[in-house]
Amino acid sequence: METMVQLDNVSKKFDESYAVENVSLNIKSGEFLTLLGPSGCGKTTTLRMIAGFEKPTSGSIYINGKKMDNIEPYHREVNTVFQSYSLFPHMTVFDNIAFGLKMKKVKKEEIEERVNKVLKMVQLADFGKRKPKQLSGGQQQRVAIARAIVNNPSVLLLDEPLGALDLKLRKQMQLELKHLQQELNITFIYVTHDQEEALTMSDRIVVMNAGKIEQAGTPYEIYEKPQTRFVADFIGETNIIGGNVTEIKENYAALEFGSQEVYVPNNNYQTGEKMFISVRPEKIHLHTVQQEGKISLKGRVKEKVYIGSLVKWIIDVGNGNEVKVQQSASDVEDLALDTEVFVSWNPDNSVVLKQ
Repeated sequence: METMVQLDNVSKKFDESYAVENVSLNIKSGEFLTLLGPSGCGKTTTLRMIAGFEKPTSGSIYINGKKMDNIEPYHREVNTVFQSYSLFPHMTVFDNIAFGLKMKKVKKEEIEERVNKVLKMVQLADFGKRKPKQLSGGQQQRVAIARAIVNNPSVLLLDEPLGALDLKLRKQMQLELKHLQQELNITFIYVTHDQEEALTMSDRIVVMNAGKIEQAGTPYEIYEKPQTRFVADFIGETNIIGGNVTEIKENYAALEFGSQEVYVPNNNYQTGEKMFISVRPEKIHLHTVQQEGKISLKGRVKEKVYIGSLVKWIIDVGNGNEVKVQQSASDVEDLALDTEVFVSWNPDNSVVLKQ
């Protein structure tokens, strides 16, 4: 699959601070790629540099093989959808979508054909004569997307476009956007701080932190195999367990955790070495008796949170250490606070994190 967007060692400085620092990234044609990270991590600045609204301090950006140095935004093969839809309130839905085509002096017959086509795509075929104020938030969002894709861009840039919607509508629009992207086969570059949104929609996720890329990979790789402590902690819930390697036992290294030991697959670790592992709460099981053949830590029930089909447990395993466990409500008996329990998991579910 050919590369549609390439960032080659791109940096952006504001005053003396780097908003983006030495970012290199290849984005494939037809890919749904999400830039994910907390506020101030550089994801929106990266998107704005691709759009041409910001110029890199150093490095180069290529779109469809063409170097974008000194190429103005309106001459790039991209369109941008913002969180604020920026629809013209005095124009109908049809005219909002047709605006860019009219500016390009496209023939009237072609404008009508293209606008009607995208209205069907975004399921607004009967809404062309309405004004934006007569639409719901989700419908206005679809108009903004239709206005962008009617120009047949090679790349669609989306800057937190669902942020203003309520939770239920946001989840619905996530699936609609993903289906639309697959139908159009346009490269989508999507910015969000919402981890679940990124996991739901993306072919690939780029996790950013302090202007740099922490990890790039599929949703499965980002969630199941985080490479750094930041990624493990930022994507969903996890247990970060840190300690010194006390001894090497065959294929496993013993890691001191409070007054107990945790085993991880050995990868040439040295005795005394400091290391961290990540274990997802859903990979951990709660028992009232110790389990053989698994990592098993003794603790006491500190807190229980009931969330419908799931129960989240906080287990105190001593020395101020806690382990979060998430299980189906039907999989474990109702345990009173301060009950002695054992938390256990398969050693292979421990993901070793880079320092």
